[in-house]
Amino acid sequence: MQFLFVLALLFALAVAVFAVQNAEPITVNLIRWQLETSLVVVVLGSAATGAMVAGLVGLVRQLRASWRIRQLQSQVHRLEERLRALTESAGPPSKGEAPHRDGPPASTD
Repeated sequence: MQFLFVLALLFALAVAVFAVQNAEPITVNLIRWQLETSLVVVVLGSAATGAMVAGLVGLVRQLRASWRIRQLQSQVHRLEERLRALTESAGPPSKGEAPHRDGPPASTD
């Protein structure tokens, strides 16, 4: 995790250096809009937009995983309650009796 954080910081630094070294004014055309701005603004804005989109995708994945974990924990809790109820209804085995198994009891001829 720390490696990825350091890698992201190095990438951000490289983008910033690139943007500052290419600071000349440019014209941005998008469909019918035309905007005169600096290349620094375009590069940094694009990088920030990409980071926000990646963060939102990561957040959605995290929320889905969290929801799934909560759902599975609830299922485990229900199954534990069911197991506890089944073991209590069967009662503890008698002294000479083997623990309860599925199927008919073994005959002692």
